[in-house]
Amino acid sequence: MSIISNIFFSYFSPIKIFNTRVKISDDSQLFGVLVVGCLFTLIGQFPSLYNLAKYSLTPLVGIFSARLVAILLIMPLVFYVTSGLLYLFLRIFKLKVTSFQTRLSLFWAFTLVSPWGLVKAVMVLLNCPVWLDLSFDIFIFTLFCTFFYVFLKNCANNFEII
Repeated sequence: MSIISNIFFSYFSPIKIFNTRVKISDDSQLFGVLVVGCLFTLIGQFPSLYNLAKYSLTPLVGIFSARLVAILLIMPLVFYVTSGLLYLFLRIFKLKVTSFQTRLSLFWAFTLVSPWGLVKAVMVLLNCPVWLDLSFDIFIFTLFCTFFYVFLKNCANNFEII
């Protein structure tokens, strides 16, 4: 299955898709999952980039180039460092997860919530009220934390359906 169809089906049965991805994934496929999440994030940034360029003197190409480097080069590095720190943190509490399972849980949770950034981009275009914008940000963060917790707990339980 492709990553896009896995994202779609993960909203209906996240554990089943996650177990399928864990069993067939390796580090190169895992990096592809992270890049797809970063691409969704980059596409979701277009409306805010356009608004920023419209009201400032900085050209759109310059702002887009900086955002492209930040999202496609620096963001994966930050995710790899974060997954390493989370792995060390989880080892302190004696959880039976591997470094790969921690990375997969973090990257897959991020990739699952990144399409919601496209909905957020539409909200930016529609000039939604601040309270709705903030509520949606909280929803996305809660969804990310929930997916990450469920996937990590599933890895710790040796792939049993919880």
